[in-house]
Amino acid sequence: MYLEKWNPAVKKYVNTCAICGSRGYSPAVEGNLKDTPEYRELKKTLPKMELDDMGRCRECARVQDGRDAKD
Repeated sequence: MYLEKWNPAVKKYVNTCAICGSRGYSPAVEGNLKDTPEYRELKKTLPKMELDDMGRCRECARVQDGRDAKD
């Protein structure tokens, strides 16, 4: 990813799902880098994505846990 090469420090704010490999920016970036060029670039290039304690995105956790799409 270009952003990680441009500024390797932002790599810690990029989440990758352990199941499907989807990537998104961590919500933690909003508290740590808010109003910086790095934040704006992350927000522009990646969706916001939280991971659960097992490193899964919301969709993979839903499928693996057998929950309905409405949850």
